[in-house]
Amino acid sequence: MVWRERTAVIQLLAWAIGAIALAVLVGFSPDGTRRMLANSALLAAGATAIAWPVGTLLAVLLVKVELPGRRAAAVLVGMLLLLPLLVQLAGWDAALGKLGWLTLVAASPDRAWLDGMTGAIFVHGVAGVPWVTLIVGLGLLQVDARQEEAARLEASPLVVLLRVTLRQCGAFLAAGALWVVVISATEMTVTNIFLIAPGSATYTEELYLRLALRGDAGEAALGVLPGVAGLAVLVGGVLLVGSAAAGRVVVRRPAANAWPAGRFRWPLTVLLWSVVFGLVVPPIVSLIVKAGFVVREVEGERIRSWSMVKSVQEVAAAPAAFAGEFGWTWLIAALAATLALAVSIALAWPARRGGWRSWPAIVATVACAVIPAPLVGLAIVALLNRRWPPLEYLYNYTVLAPVLAQAVRAFPLTMLLAWHSLATVSDEVLAAAALDGAGSWQTLWRIALPQRRAALAGAWIAGLAVAAGDLAWSLLVLPPGLDTIQRRVFGLVHSGVEEQVASICLVSLLAYGVLAAVAWRLVAPRAV
Repeated sequence: MVWRERTAVIQLLAWAIGAIALAVLVGFSPDGTRRMLANSALLAAGATAIAWPVGTLLAVLLVKVELPGRRAAAVLVGMLLLLPLLVQLAGWDAALGKLGWLTLVAASPDRAWLDGMTGAIFVHGVAGVPWVTLIVGLGLLQVDARQEEAARLEASPLVVLLRVTLRQCGAFLAAGALWVVVISATEMTVTNIFLIAPGSATYTEELYLRLALRGDAGEAALGVLPGVAGLAVLVGGVLLVGSAAAGRVVVRRPAANAWPAGRFRWPLTVLLWSVVFGLVVPPIVSLIVKAGFVVREVEGERIRSWSMVKSVQEVAAAPAAFAGEFGWTWLIAALAATLALAVSIALAWPARRGGWRSWPAIVATVACAVIPAPLVGLAIVALLNRRWPPLEYLYNYTVLAPVLAQAVRAFPLTMLLAWHSLATVSDEVLAAAALDGAGSWQTLWRIALPQRRAALAGAWIAGLAVAAGDLAWSLLVLPPGLDTIQRRVFGLVHSGVEEQVASICLVSLLAYGVLAAVAWRLVAPRAV
């Protein structure tokens, strides 16, 4: 106990020192850097303001309330969780962007609903909802059911939810908000489309622009150092708090903990499905509409119409037309997910009970989560692009470089899922194995991994989906002659090839729907 208290004090001191150093660093930064930080903070705060309450509401409805169809709703939310940010961007932009069909019908391109900082905040906020749902849902699974049952004898379910349930998973609520901050501040896919006005760039977008225009990696890295340091302090603080509670993690079946909705059953069901449909249906419908747009010239006038046949033809032709891009995308993603999960298991096993053994996992997770994507690419280039034949061959003629980049992208997610999964292995089983003479790594291989194979397979699928949806991390390191589907879509978005973008995104939607269903089948016996 004394050792744990000392460790907690050391962790708190380290976080405080980091916060003070960050304040000093920002204070001495030039005006341009502070403006970029302000833009990043505005983007992250706005996205969190959308994602956190909506995601928390969905997590409560899916985990804590017995509602009809909640498993199907969970699969749809899981599909959104796995869906690449670029696909979600394309779907919402097809509806509400400058050339979106709703914009053309109800407004004008110069007054689009999704544009500038508002558009970036909205897309990141919507994309962050399923992440908050996942993280808060995991927290709800750890709540002490006995305390909830005792409280429900004296108070209404709403009071129990606010005063008991949500308080016990406060660390997960903070982690959900923080993750939205991280993915909003470190991504440049959305900001590259929307934030084109002078002075509106975030620090990650500014880093990418400086690299593209000047090619000076050192100057670009120094310009984003305060932003990276700020995220590192935030992420590190939350992970330190989470590691302190790692030893108290238990496994429960939420079906046993779910509360009957009573007379609110149907109103809550309508609310659940309204939110899910609001997240899923508009981008899908918009992509279908865009894929089927036909422009005809009648008496010298160009008339836009829609054809179901054209939409089906575009979608059916996409897999063959972009077979190479799809193949490379999934091959690289599979290798990256495997690498990320292997490293995650190796770090999560000693970190599962917190304390000083969790520091390597925390440091690795913070580094991979907060370092901007272009810097990751530059680091891989510096590592592999050398005048040594083996490295030169690996860099120019294999997929090693993009695999490493996408593994870094997927690692924070696979790490957190593996950490949570291995932390739930019964201490009694581990103690029995130790009495039989099994070492720590023998116990991992023979007991922990077989018991958690379904959850770890789900973590691999999540890593696969995140890696396959990557653009920013692998953009600088793809070898010549190799293209992924995300980079191809990114180029088509900038070129205005709307039908092909819509058809590729619809094919991706089908693929990620299958992945979500498979992941749900793997974890459902333990989750709902």
